[in-house]
Amino acid sequence: MPITWVVKLGGSLADSDTLPFWLDALADANLVIVPGGGPFADQVRSAQQRWSFGDEAAHAMALLAMGQYGLMLSGLCPKLGIASDVPALRTLVESGRSTIWLPGLSLMNDPGIPASWEVTSDSLAAWLAGRLNAANLLLVKSVAIFSDDTSYGGLVAQGVVDAAFERFSAKAAFAVWLGHRQDHPRVRAGLREPSHVFTRVNRSAG
Repeated sequence: MPITWVVKLGGSLADSDTLPFWLDALADANLVIVPGGGPFADQVRSAQQRWSFGDEAAHAMALLAMGQYGLMLSGLCPKLGIASDVPALRTLVESGRSTIWLPGLSLMNDPGIPASWEVTSDSLAAWLAGRLNAANLLLVKSVAIFSDDTSYGGLVAQGVVDAAFERFSAKAAFAVWLGHRQDHPRVRAGLREPSHVFTRVNRSAG
C-alpha cells in the first residue's frame, strides 16, 4: 500500500486546544505523523545558550525532543501507533493504523542530515517523506503566511520553514502543503482534496 500522506504536526500545537482535534482526524487516515520538537526542543535551545555546547550534541538532543513530543501525542491519542524506523512505519500504516515517527539517534550517522539548527523537524519530515516514497507532505503550523510568495525561498524568508527545507524537498517527488492549526475542522476533507483546504508550496517563486 503506498503511503499517501506524511503529516508534520508543529511543536507549537502543544499549547493549542486544536491539537486533540488534529490527532482524532489523523488517527484513522493511514498516514505517518512527524512530531515537532515543541517545548522539549525549546529546552534544548535554552540549555545550549546557557552552556554553549556544540551543535552535534544539540542536534541529538533535538531528535530526542521530537521523540518526547511524539510520545506525548501517543499518550493523547492511543489509537496511534509509534515506530522509529521506516520498515516498522510501513508495516503499521499498511495494517491501517496511522503511526507516529519517533526519530532515533541513528540519524546522527546519516551524512545527509547535518547537525545544525538549520535542520529542524520540517526538513526531517521531508527526509522521511522521501524515504517512504510518500505522495504528499503536509506541514501543520501555527504561524500565518503574510505573503503571496509560497515558494521555498519565500517561506524561509518568512520563518515558516527552516533554512534547509528546500534542499530536502525541492527535487522530491512528493507534493508539499501547508496547513494552519485552525484548519482542524476540515482535515479529513483536506486529505481527500488538499487544494480545497491547504496551501501548495511552489517549487519556484511566482
